[in-house]
Amino acid sequence: MAALGYDSAMILADAIKRANSTDGPKVRDALAATKDFDGVTGKTTINEKRDATKSAVILQIRNGAFHYVETVNP
Repeated sequence: MAALGYDSAMILADAIKRANSTDGPKVRDALAATKDFDGVTGKTTINEKRDATKSAVILQIRNGAFHYVETVNP
């Protein structure tokens, strides 16, 4: 959860920088224009409904070890 929170804060900081403002509507529009933000949890895009979409990695635990299964893209 900490990594996702970090990415969220960095996406907001990036939107403020791109908006060149902290004005609510300008930041909102900059957030809505976020595409393929490269964060610590992977690439995040904000879709037309202003929902964050990103790939999910599926891991399997076998004998106490994590094993990569696949990446699911939205």
